[in-house]
Amino acid sequence: MKNRIAQNPLDGSPRVKPMLPAPAELMDTAQKKFAQGRTMIERYVQDYPAVGIGAALCIGVLIGWISKRR
Repeated sequence: MKNRIAQNPLDGSPRVKPMLPAPAELMDTAQKKFAQGRTMIERYVQDYPAVGIGAALCIGVLIGWISKRR
């Protein structure tokens, strides 16, 4: 059988890059995305308050219905 891989990617050569970024980078990225999402939701609720009230009402009814069934 011929060896079709010219250079083994697991031999520690400098061409090998880590598959995942460092945990600190992941944490920073997650915090930034969370802050962006929170800002977007706050802005939407400020622009359309009736939708926020309706969503809260629906969630409350759903939780009440689920807890009543048990």
